[in-house]
Amino acid sequence: MGRLATEAGLPPGVINVLNGHGDPAGAALVADDRVDRVTFTGSSATGKRVMAAAAAHLAPVSLELGGKGANIVFEDADLGNAVRWTVEAIFRNSGQVCLAGSRLYVASGIYDEFMALFVAAAEALPIGDPFDPGTRFASLASKKHFEKVSSYVDGVDLEGGKILTGGVDEDGRWLVRPTIVTDLPLTAAAYCEEIFGPVCVVNRFESEDEVVGLANDTRYGLNAMLFTENLSRAHRVASRLRAGTVWVNCFFIRDLRTPFGGVGDSGVGREGGNFSREFFTEPKAIVMQIDR
Repeated sequence: MGRLATEAGLPPGVINVLNGHGDPAGAALVADDRVDRVTFTGSSATGKRVMAAAAAHLAPVSLELGGKGANIVFEDADLGNAVRWTVEAIFRNSGQVCLAGSRLYVASGIYDEFMALFVAAAEALPIGDPFDPGTRFASLASKKHFEKVSSYVDGVDLEGGKILTGGVDEDGRWLVRPTIVTDLPLTAAAYCEEIFGPVCVVNRFESEDEVVGLANDTRYGLNAMLFTENLSRAHRVASRLRAGTVWVNCFFIRDLRTPFGGVGDSGVGREGGNFSREFFTEPKAIVMQIDR
């Protein structure tokens, strides 16, 4: 890393890499009063521990944490576009994305048509080698994570839900296939908790007010999506959603100068452009009396 930093024009010591596990290496780092700023990307549980450790020496903290993104498809949506982005939002990187659109809400009037297209698109995803750059869907990152994601899928039947497609693969590849779940109660673990895997929980809705209430009924607030051809509705709903980023008729399109971050259990602060600069610098006021 030192050589790469030098080649990038940065002086020695500007970038340093400390390898090790979160405890003790990370814990010691964020608790050290010589550390002036802490920025962390990871789980909400770990983010709370990072903030608590940094608070002991009043170090400012920026946290980009977990998510349980809501994806809303209104009756007037372009269904082909909505299906394409919905598949991308939940199954990209095998669902191992904090921005995953894991809670899907579909208007009752188009529910059957949309779900038929969505299930077909999920089942058409080719499963490939995770080391192949061209692979769109593959096994999960580790055995431990596979077991975590599998536990949510295995619990669907117990909580009254129905798996329309997908499920846990039994061939030892740490593979959970693109999974679509319906009929889960709003208190179910798979509906409420971040799975960080390819599991999409679907509900239908009747009205705009109802779906905004459902989308905001979560402790997370990293991102949301909505699909509509009505520009007024797009502005109105986007402003009501409790999320750091709202994508309209798309997903994960970013300008790195715009603010990025979440609310609630999804984090504190914003990254990107001037927002990153403001966090990593300390404003100073210098006042002089000048005698002439």
